[in-house]
Amino acid sequence: MKKHLKRSLQPGSNLFFLLFLLFAGGALYFSLPYGILGMAVCVLLRVISLHSDAQRKRHVQELMDNIEVEGGEIHPAVTRSPLPTVVALATTGEIVWANDSFEALCGRSVSAQQVHLTELAPTFETRWLIEGKSEFPGELRMGRRAYHVFGDMVPGGAGQMMMLHFIDCTDFVHLRDEAETRHPAIAIIAIDNYEELMKNVTDTEKSNILAGIDKRLSAWTKDCSAVLRKFDRDKYIFIIENAELDKLTARKFMVLQEVRDIQNREGVVATLSIGIGKDGETLAESYQYAGLAIDMALSRGGDQAVIKNRYTFEFYGGLSEELEKRTKVKSRVVSNALSQLIRDSSQVLVMGHRNSDMDAIGAAAGMVCAARVKGKQVHIVVDQQHTMATDLIERLESLPEYKDVFISAEDAMILCDYNTLLIVVDVNRPGYVESEALLQSINKVAVVDHHRRAADYIENAVVSLHEPYASSASELVSELLQYMVPTNEILTGEAEAMLAGIYLDTKGFSTRTGVRTFEAAAYLRRAGAEVSDVKRLFQYSFDQYMERQKLISSARSCGQGVIFALTAEEVDRITAAQAADELLSIVGTRASVVAFRSGADMAVSARAAGQVNVQLLMERLGGGGNHSAAGAQLKNTTPEEADRMIMQAITGYFADQETEKAEDR
Repeated sequence: MKKHLKRSLQPGSNLFFLLFLLFAGGALYFSLPYGILGMAVCVLLRVISLHSDAQRKRHVQELMDNIEVEGGEIHPAVTRSPLPTVVALATTGEIVWANDSFEALCGRSVSAQQVHLTELAPTFETRWLIEGKSEFPGELRMGRRAYHVFGDMVPGGAGQMMMLHFIDCTDFVHLRDEAETRHPAIAIIAIDNYEELMKNVTDTEKSNILAGIDKRLSAWTKDCSAVLRKFDRDKYIFIIENAELDKLTARKFMVLQEVRDIQNREGVVATLSIGIGKDGETLAESYQYAGLAIDMALSRGGDQAVIKNRYTFEFYGGLSEELEKRTKVKSRVVSNALSQLIRDSSQVLVMGHRNSDMDAIGAAAGMVCAARVKGKQVHIVVDQQHTMATDLIERLESLPEYKDVFISAEDAMILCDYNTLLIVVDVNRPGYVESEALLQSINKVAVVDHHRRAADYIENAVVSLHEPYASSASELVSELLQYMVPTNEILTGEAEAMLAGIYLDTKGFSTRTGVRTFEAAAYLRRAGAEVSDVKRLFQYSFDQYMERQKLISSARSCGQGVIFALTAEEVDRITAAQAADELLSIVGTRASVVAFRSGADMAVSARAAGQVNVQLLMERLGGGGNHSAAGAQLKNTTPEEADRMIMQAITGYFADQETEKAEDR
């Protein structure tokens, strides 16, 4: 109603001139000359308006009569087209002509009222025409109907005129939307700590624990039109329509929190992992996605839900610390498979992540030991100009067995052949390895890593040992060596390199340590590692100490127990990591974040004391890591932009935390 009134009162409309004439007539009562002048002006404006409208209609009619089609012939059926058709100004969207079908569609004579297309369809825009396309992207909504819109710029000197044709697709859209919402998604639900939960419990307690989990899962799914069935002692299959899945997703999979109320007599808390596959072309493909999703959830430490569609992964939960698994069955199985791979390969290349640290080099040294004992040529691929383990590399290079072992990625590309085995350590993301080109060039790849798996992980690895509970990659490699080589075949330098990797990632055995961490350290000590020699690798210069203190002095509190330090200067990565560790020692600090310049980028290092999951925090910035140590690289970012992005990530992380807590209550 307001729009109609607004158009009616615009200059040029009949109501406008009528009101103008009434005011001019009223003026006669007060002043005859001014009244006559007003009426004359009103009449003059009306004549000019009518003349302009006549010219406009004549111009549009000439335009419609001279629209050319292929071959230069006149198209006589445009005005009689059964499709709703309009001609409008491309610059403003104002309709200058519409055929009867379009007027019937709108229920009024739009051409006479100079309606704009955006009044009828607020989402209409003309970028697609400017880009030379002939179809409006998606469907155009007009009221309760939906239309496919086709069009083009009008030829023949019409300037910015466009002709549009509308095809009603409302029924198609309704059918498509209904098919999408009713399309089934398949989920696999696993009790991810079943062995620990059922250890040392009676049959009655076991039944009570499983009944409690079944009860909470049934309550979680009772309002959904879904099927939940148990198909193994610790696994369920769950089939649900997409529309119902969206409701569960909106509630952030509350069953994850509800199941944590269950624990055994030793205080082990039950946790679930949920892997969901959706949008597959077939049920088999959706089930395959669900398998990938549950593997991703378990490899990230469990206690979370992962949704996999044909394009990407979505993560929910994952806030709790990974639980250490005391069994070494997987390590033994992987060691046997890796030994066979090494024997069947022509040579072995070992590669860590970019800007390698002592854990990456230590784990690589362990794999060199395994390949050397089996008589295979082996090399470590590393960029010695960009590494944080220079002292460790120099110590290893001093050993006769390590002559020419360290090579560049370019040399590795020349050496590799079709039967080369590449072992990737301390990283699981293709974009973070020392050389992504080398990774893509080799068919046989093995992965040994302790970081939580990211969405863009290394796929199609022949062998993979991925345990996020482990303190370090060096810990995992030392476990593998126990089954692969005799202890006396390990060089003292190699044992100390692996112990240095464990020492680095556990901050001197003070964080992320479990029973297996100390078992690995004891094994390396028996292999000849000296703790005093390892500690000397962590000494730093006076300049490094002052640089670290300068970085710490820039820190500020962000609330929620988070301390954030940022500098626009180039800082050594080791110094930044040490600064993050030191900030964590401040009373009341739950997490520390340090950002510093690295070339044209800004690098971020984050640490946590257990209550904050810095991996989820860094994933908001495109990075990753594990629960207590993570990082990110902000490409082509200024310090000011980095400050804003990191603060937004911190705020968003704690906002999600508060939302989950509120839903739990």
